Amino acid sequence: MTVKKNKNSRRQGDGSIYPYETGEGTSYRWQAFVPANPDDGNSQMKRVSKGGFKTAKDANVSMQAALANVRNGKAPLPSSLLFADYAKTWLESKKIANSTRAGYEKIIRVHLIPRIGHMKLRDIYATTIAKLYKDLEANGNKGRLTEGMALTANTVNKIHIVLGSILQSAVYDGKLTVNHARNNPHVVMAPTGADIMEQQEELQVWNAEELEDFLWWASNQGDELYPLWHLLAWSGMRRGESVALKWQDINFKTSTVSIRRSSDSALRKTVKNSTKTKKNRSIKIDNETMEILKAHKSMRSRLGLQAVQADAFVFGNIDGTVRNPGDVGERFSRLVKKAQNELSGLPHLTIKGLRHTHATLLLEAGVNPKVVQERLGHSNITTTMNIYSHVTPTMQEDAMTRLTEYVKGA
Repeated sequence: MTVKKNKNSRRQGDGSIYPYETGEGTSYRWQAFVPANPDDGNSQMKRVSKGGFKTAKDANVSMQAALANVRNGKAPLPSSLLFADYAKTWLESKKIANSTRAGYEKIIRVHLIPRIGHMKLRDIYATTIAKLYKDLEANGNKGRLTEGMALTANTVNKIHIVLGSILQSAVYDGKLTVNHARNNPHVVMAPTGADIMEQQEELQVWNAEELEDFLWWASNQGDELYPLWHLLAWSGMRRGESVALKWQDINFKTSTVSIRRSSDSALRKTVKNSTKTKKNRSIKIDNETMEILKAHKSMRSRLGLQAVQADAFVFGNIDGTVRNPGDVGERFSRLVKKAQNELSGLPHLTIKGLRHTHATLLLEAGVNPKVVQERLGHSNITTTMNIYSHVTPTMQEDAMTRLTEYVKGA
């Protein structure tokens, strides 16, 4: 196709519009000079243009929209940048915890790049995103044993949050004019809170008898980590917090444990000097657990004085490094499986289930939910009650029993 520029171009505001001849007839192109960096008032100017318009009016409408973008600090035209390239830049620019970064990286690598990584940012429309979520909900699972199965609404929602953040940054960077992930919710149809709640499985917990049976059984197995299992059951702390516990955090005089840090789930043998909610907390521990911790300290001293110094990890590896929380979780699961073969009727439970069991038993025992929230380290009591809503009927019944006893007694 031969293109011939017509010398009779005409000015339109800050740019120019001119006709040119193609094999299909006359078309119109506009061009304008704009700052290379819209955020810098002293930026050098660059030329931008766009052609292929059937009329000068159409060209002018496009040009004025581009100039309006520049005035609003955006790029005049949508970028031709590929999603995969921009997503990588976006992730590198984020100042986030390593565990959060690992989660974002996995979402981008496993779910987004294989499906839309080849697309230009400007070509990702609301309908594109809607199809993406529909496909993920149908067969988006990439697990080793679950390849091709459906993803949960909660997982798709996490993908939606990451994609929305990437596209919003592209808008701020002037690479896009519209974030279709956020601007068109009725088309995108991302999973709602109701969708997520509907799919939530019931929490797996042990009742008091099952917990006691397991701890009694585990105490007779000669497992060096029995003190850890006991502490988790009676404290409700997160596994990452428990493996990062140091002897200086345990006060044997006041029977308290201070929770100040957590292991980094993204980097092996690394500790973050903060908890999940960035808040330290101190919790009361029962006498039996404190005695078990004292005996554990005595056992650790056989490894050398360095194993029981103030800054040594209570449940550290033999070389003194922090244990990996994932390895600890797998070890607990193997122990439970073994216990199920010897204890009739013992339900399966993950290591996180010990935390849920602790909270559930406290609430069933009538402990104030605010106290439970503080022990678990939740940022607010709403989180606590949403997670343990299954205990509400028991609490309601207990409340009525107490009220009746009080009134009748009075």
